[in-house]
Amino acid sequence: MKGRPTSVFAKYKKDKRYKEYYREASDMLDIAIKLSESRKKRGLTQAQLAKKAGMPQSQIARVESGNSNVTLSTVQKILSVLDKKLEIA
Repeated sequence: MKGRPTSVFAKYKKDKRYKEYYREASDMLDIAIKLSESRKKRGLTQAQLAKKAGMPQSQIARVESGNSNVTLSTVQKILSVLDKKLEIA
């Protein structure tokens, strides 16, 4: 059947551009989840983290959603408040 999600996915998973987009989106989501988990472990709300990082709470929400492009500067500010470091494996 045309248009079924499985057939559409099968078609696109062979596409190089789709694979790259999927990898990038997956990486962003991983970062978002890790930042959110770290914030919660520290017992901070988004508003508290935002205030300490010097940015609006809405920016923390966008970062944690994984749906926005995040600058390295923003990630570094958040990591600094959370006493974390960026490691590249």
